[in-house]
Amino acid sequence: MFMKGVMRSQRGFSLLEVVITMAILAVGLLGLAGLQARAINAEADSFSRGQAMMLASELADRMNANLAEVKTSTSVSTGYNQQDGGGTKIVFGTSYNNDCITVSNNTPALQATCCAAKASVVSRDLCEWDLALKGVGEVVGTSKVGGMNGARGCVYNTGTTGVFQVDVVWQGRDIGVAPSDNSCGLTAITSRRSGVSRMIRVADLDGT
Repeated sequence: MFMKGVMRSQRGFSLLEVVITMAILAVGLLGLAGLQARAINAEADSFSRGQAMMLASELADRMNANLAEVKTSTSVSTGYNQQDGGGTKIVFGTSYNNDCITVSNNTPALQATCCAAKASVVSRDLCEWDLALKGVGEVVGTSKVGGMNGARGCVYNTGTTGVFQVDVVWQGRDIGVAPSDNSCGLTAITSRRSGVSRMIRVADLDGT
C-alpha cells in the first residue's frame, strides 16, 4: 500500500513537471521567434543601408568626374542642383517620372540605352542614377527588385559655395534612422524612414 501511494504521488508530480517544462519551453520559443524576426529586419536594413551608401557614393563619384558642370550648377533647377527656388527638391527613384521609361522602352537594357544617349553628362548621370534607385539592376518578371524598398534620392547645392549634398532614403523594416538635415522623400515616407547623406565639396582654385 505504501509503495502504491508513493508511485501514485510520483506519477502526478512528473506530469506537473512536464506541464511546467512545456510552458517554459513555449515562452522560450516565442522569445526566440521574436528575436529571429528582429534579426531578419536588422539584416535587411543593414543590406539596404549598404546599397544606399553605394548609390550616394556613385553619384558623388560621377560629380567628382564632372567638376566643370558641378561648378556651373549654382542656379536653381540647373545641373546637379536639383531643387527649385523655394528649396523643394526633385526626388528621384520611386515615383519619379523618368522619360526613358516608356511603353517602347520597357526593358532595363532599352532604358539604359536611352539614358546613355542623353545630351549632357549631367542628364545622363541623373537618368542612370534614377534607374539604379528604382532597382533596374535586378528584375523579376516586370518588377525591378534590385533597389531598396521605396528608394528615393536627392542631389542639391546646400547654399554654401561649392558644397553639394546627396541624399538616399528608403522605407526601412525596423526603426527608421536618417540624418537630421536629410529631408529627401520626407512627405512620401512617413514611418520607418531611413537614409544616408554624402557631402561633396568642390574647391574653386582657379576662381572661375
